[in-house]
Amino acid sequence: MFQFPKKQKLCNKKAIERLFINGQYISVKPFRAIWDFEKNHDNIFLKALIVVSKKRLKLAVDRNTVKRRIKESYRLHKNKLEPHLERSNQQLHLAIIYQQEEILDYMLLDKKINLLLK
Repeated sequence: MFQFPKKQKLCNKKAIERLFINGQYISVKPFRAIWDFEKNHDNIFLKALIVVSKKRLKLAVDRNTVKRRIKESYRLHKNKLEPHLERSNQQLHLAIIYQQEEILDYMLLDKKINLLLK
């Protein structure tokens, strides 16, 4: 339930391209979320992509720290979305893009991810 396995990560290049071309977006500082619905083929209802730009955070250590914090927060809050998607038999592709130029506290990131997923 509170896992984030490989099956739930958005890795397919064509699916990522479709997401960025056809997707809708919302911005909640420090994030921008892009999402798109597709028909469910493999019983995975939610696939996510987490992006932290090299342009925003130069050091890989900082990018990895932010990604780790976002993944943990996402992993804890994604279970709120899954029942709705399961009922409608849809698959949600979601990209979470970090847009801040410094590392923010985990508690703030957690609040914002929770707000995005609601």
